[in-house]
Amino acid sequence: MYVRATAKMVADRAGVSPTTVSRVLNGKVEAISEMTADRVREAAEALDYRPNSLAVSLRKGSTATIGLIIPDIADAYFHQIARAVEDAARPEGFAVILCNTDREPERELFYLDTLREQQVAGVVFAGGGVNDDEHLRGRDWAGANVVLIGPHNLELPSIGVDNRAASIAAVHHLSEQGCTRIACIGGQPKWAIHQVRLEGLRQGLADIGEELDPELLWLGDFGLESGYDSVDAAMENGREFDGIVAFNDNAALGAIKALRKHGRSIPGDVAVIGFDDLPIATVVEPQLSSISFPRREFGETAARLIIQMARHEDVEAPGLFPFELKARASSLVAGVPA
Repeated sequence: MYVRATAKMVADRAGVSPTTVSRVLNGKVEAISEMTADRVREAAEALDYRPNSLAVSLRKGSTATIGLIIPDIADAYFHQIARAVEDAARPEGFAVILCNTDREPERELFYLDTLREQQVAGVVFAGGGVNDDEHLRGRDWAGANVVLIGPHNLELPSIGVDNRAASIAAVHHLSEQGCTRIACIGGQPKWAIHQVRLEGLRQGLADIGEELDPELLWLGDFGLESGYDSVDAAMENGREFDGIVAFNDNAALGAIKALRKHGRSIPGDVAVIGFDDLPIATVVEPQLSSISFPRREFGETAARLIIQMARHEDVEAPGLFPFELKARASSLVAGVPA
């Protein structure tokens, strides 16, 4: 039967006290001879001794874990952020706990409380705020290590891009391709990411002397089906449009499917551009134009900031990251330059 080695067993083997074992294995070797320290390390290795991580965490007041709160792991956008957080955390000895919220305030609060009880080293919030973050603004964040990815209404370190400017760029691009009736597939009004991108879309339309027709603003959940259903219903109701800005790639791909059902060519009849530049954007036909964000840098930077905070190091949150408009076949009208 396997018996887990204890600090006392290491101490007995090395001929020292358990306190000396603890000090050596925690790097506190002041006033301990190198010979004694080596003897302790050799004994620990021989017995395959590992300190009890829970006991260590209780003494330190936190665990070497990072809580990652995201809206939906099924969305490939968050796949890449989650992988980047983990890849950056693991070499530093930190694990990641993943929490899905479906953008529901009650679930965000539940996971925050759960992660606090688990004494995580910090929390990364990805995906933008909900309901103006009212449910979070009353919390005491003193001493909490929290990093935000995406738009939030909280005075906490934040990582993101200028989503308003990204929407403006998407509208300008479609206008340059000859589009004059531009529709929008958004999210939900209570989502901060929807609000800021819609603000940019309206500004972009104003720049070209247009305004958003209320009948061409379709709300959804950033899923394929919501993109499909929005465009399908619009076509059934005789809505006229020649361009679509979808606030994520999944909705854009759903829109393309519906356009094809109704016999519309892309981009000849309707030009389409999405957000996020997911890997599938270059696999579908036509290839999807999209606003590209540095998702991996988001995750890596967030993990690094949390680890620096946990180690009481100086932290300087980065400014806005750049975005890039990737113009591809879904929006490039023949004969019109990108």
